Amino acid sequence: MQTFDNYIAFFKGLKTELSTKKERRIYDNFIRVFNDLNLRDFNDAELTSIHNELELINLQSDTNTKVLSKKLQQLLAYLKQKFNLITIGHYANTYMPIGMCLGLVFGMALGPLSLTFGLLIGMVIGMALGSEKDKKAKAEGQVMDVKTFESCI
Repeated sequence: MQTFDNYIAFFKGLKTELSTKKERRIYDNFIRVFNDLNLRDFNDAELTSIHNELELINLQSDTNTKVLSKKLQQLLAYLKQKFNLITIGHYANTYMPIGMCLGLVFGMALGPLSLTFGLLIGMVIGMALGSEKDKKAKAEGQVMDVKTFESCI
């Protein structure tokens, strides 16, 4: 069973060979995830669960940017599902489109000139609600020091 330090060393080694900013961003995000996991207090069963998932994901099998990006997304989804760990800005990025859709519907009800106004108001309300949920999650220690995975693809 590999430790998180082994994964950190693996991705730091890949960073020395990198050729694009996209690769650097993905490697940095993996390093941040594993550094964050190192700092958390997991019991033996939780650590075994994480290591089993990492073996299933098989990070070291392919260093293609698209493949690693999907594997990062898969790892973050697992951590969210199993341990309720989320990335920075997760709720803001989730609530903003919802607010925009609701604002769009509201704007359509008021007429075609209100469409843009409703869209903007909905976006602001969605971002505000999401930011509040992000602050609450950060206070509860559920936020990892990683940007949302949509931004690293």
